[in-house]
Amino acid sequence: MKKILTILICLGVSLLSLYGAERLRERVYIATDRDVYVAGDAVWLSAWCVDAATGGLSSFSKTAYVEIHSPTGMVQTAKISLDGGRGAGRLFLPTTLPTGNYRLFAYTRLGASEEGFDPLSGARTLSVFNTFSTERAEGVTVAPEAPAASAGPTTAGPLVVEAADTPVSASGLLRISNPGTEAVSFSLSVRHDDGIPAPEGKHIADFLQDIRSLPAARGFDGSVIPEYEGEIIRARVTGTDAAGLEAVRKGYAFISSPGTGENLYTETIAEDGTATFFTSNIYGDQEMFLEIEGADRENGIHLELESPFLDLPAGEIPALQLYSGWARDLELRSLGMQLEKDFDADTLYTALPARTHCIFDERDCISYILDDYTRFTVMEELFIEYILQLRVRRANGRRELQVATPDNLGSFYFPAGKSLVLLDGVPVLDHEKIIAYDPLLVKRIDIYMDTYFVGIRNFSGIVNFVTYKGNLPAMQFADNVRVVDFQGCSLPLAYTCEGVDSEYPDYRQTLCWHPMLTLEPGESLTLECKTPAYSGRFEVVAEGLTEQGEAVSARTIFEVR
Repeated sequence: MKKILTILICLGVSLLSLYGAERLRERVYIATDRDVYVAGDAVWLSAWCVDAATGGLSSFSKTAYVEIHSPTGMVQTAKISLDGGRGAGRLFLPTTLPTGNYRLFAYTRLGASEEGFDPLSGARTLSVFNTFSTERAEGVTVAPEAPAASAGPTTAGPLVVEAADTPVSASGLLRISNPGTEAVSFSLSVRHDDGIPAPEGKHIADFLQDIRSLPAARGFDGSVIPEYEGEIIRARVTGTDAAGLEAVRKGYAFISSPGTGENLYTETIAEDGTATFFTSNIYGDQEMFLEIEGADRENGIHLELESPFLDLPAGEIPALQLYSGWARDLELRSLGMQLEKDFDADTLYTALPARTHCIFDERDCISYILDDYTRFTVMEELFIEYILQLRVRRANGRRELQVATPDNLGSFYFPAGKSLVLLDGVPVLDHEKIIAYDPLLVKRIDIYMDTYFVGIRNFSGIVNFVTYKGNLPAMQFADNVRVVDFQGCSLPLAYTCEGVDSEYPDYRQTLCWHPMLTLEPGESLTLECKTPAYSGRFEVVAEGLTEQGEAVSARTIFEVR
């Protein structure tokens, strides 16, 4: 089935929804697995995108932007894919962060377009201790005695969390129940309470109170396009003067990343030299290939991505107070962080469903697995000997690869239009490059014999050369192809210990984290939580919202002996 993704459709959907979008006042709350970390830790995130006008979840925006700030500026970022107002992800704290308090907040582009927008309505304060350095953030002081612990979230809503056995030994059961009359969407964290107090901060009940007391909206920035389908990626033509820009204006710009073609987008270059790509969210940190079709390959013209993060003011961040009595606990935290990295803790993660799309339909694909045929050392011989749906023609003094198109009688012919050639899902606009490519590096060739639209650019067939490694080995692109590191939306993950056997000393601080649990009225959940190899005090914290937008929070304590 053809996948027609055009800018007109995206704009049409946005315009049809704009009347409702003008009344939306989106605010984002982020729950984290903990409030105290060491530099190098992973921060697990659960997001609620709420419409301040109604108090319920907003299903409009599909991407939330997360920023972490020190007193001197932004230090870390993340993107979270939203579906129905809920999303999850994680970010890693740099090991170079100085010891201190940091501010974490999130927003959508639609919410941030509101005049006078304050991102701090859902902000959290995180304490970070750097056990590898003595550097401290601004304002950090040393206290003669341990500072008092913060009050933490107050119990609210119908959710009940309890440990089945206290104290708990090797493993224990946690019971979470919803005796209320509304469904509850919540996050759950089971973490070690080592006595290092969490900083004072707002929780979900405070967040809801803040947005309910917002003054009337004063207006919105009309130039901001709501991200109804997914992240809108913006790029700009650089490395040229006005004459060079005129040569590529209204031409086609491509962005892509290695894969099966699901992260391939194309758009026209506007009069001001910008290109706006309407995506359905790209997941994970990866290499992004940027190219302008038809640009002079030797004149240095290329695309450059613009940062989607607004670097908003973080306000006054309260200073951290250090206490010498925490030294031993911080050493254990640091050891736990290093053990998780050394023992490949990714094996403990569970991927949650993510909203994805695919341009190509496998049912329309003709696939040639090259190991099933005679292997040749020249690419063109493959098309001559057995891949009849492909041929090489000469146009404008250069060779081009053509994909056949079926006719109404079941035969096929080669149309005059240009075909799209991919290598591991990345466009190769200079077909000479793929014709000269080593076929022994290619595992299979997937052919799509039809007319396809990618953005507003149409192609007479698509062919994807899939290598054994899947990372475009030995391909030499033209000088105008820019390869950059791209931060995609964080994959939604749960971190649980259920069913996992560990043969090394377990010093983890977070025993269990699930960002998106749902309980219907009267429903309960029993979770087996494998406890660590050391004794101590642990707390279970749940935060969330009811269907009507009321705050839910619950907490319990258990001990391991």
